Amino acid sequence: MVLTDSVYKTVLNILNKENRGYVTPAEFNTLAKQAQNEIFEGYFSSRNYAITNSSDYSDIRKNIEEKIALFENEETIDSATFNNAAGNTTANYYAYPSNFYRLSSVFHILNSVNIPIQETTNKLLNVLNRSPLAKPTTTSPVYVLHESGLVVNPTSGISSIRINYIRKPNDPNWIGGTTAGQVVANTSASGYKNFELHPSEFHELVIKILAYAGVIIRAADITQVASAKEQQIIQAER
Repeated sequence: MVLTDSVYKTVLNILNKENRGYVTPAEFNTLAKQAQNEIFEGYFSSRNYAITNSSDYSDIRKNIEEKIALFENEETIDSATFNNAAGNTTANYYAYPSNFYRLSSVFHILNSVNIPIQETTNKLLNVLNRSPLAKPTTTSPVYVLHESGLVVNPTSGISSIRINYIRKPNDPNWIGGTTAGQVVANTSASGYKNFELHPSEFHELVIKILAYAGVIIRAADITQVASAKEQQIIQAER
């Protein structure tokens, strides 16, 4: 976790050091959300070319996977019927959770045993259903990716599934209050949220937010310096 107030104060201190301008809480929250999402989504592309070595602490790929692991979830989903805009219905449909980002694995429980549900396509499913030996059963079920969810076959015998997935990070949100005439963070407010990223992302969050803040306050040099610093961080992590 990265403290939202620490990031906000650092951004303001850098901007105000040379009287460059001020970023309001509302502007900061918008920029903070954008910065967090960019870093989070970057984990998945960075993992593909990250270097793996024998050292636990300098294994970049392992470090990225540990950051992603913070967002791993498991949830049980009940079967429902999906109705699209055209009025067509799809039975045995399992909607993704509202915080869903990427799917990891799918299974259901049969006689206290976890039964994996394998992915297929609509084209292949038609072939499977015509084969007495390959037709999906409760012991060898399949799913097809659908609009915002999954469709599981067979269409009977399975009433709920469990999915392992990567969730989206919650949006950071800085809320202020007044103490002794000073505006300070109101961390007890119900809507106050810290960044959900790993603590090591503090510097990149500050740099990304500064880059966007430079555009808001029309300080092109701040944006340029922040962007250059961000590229240095990206190169150092490869």
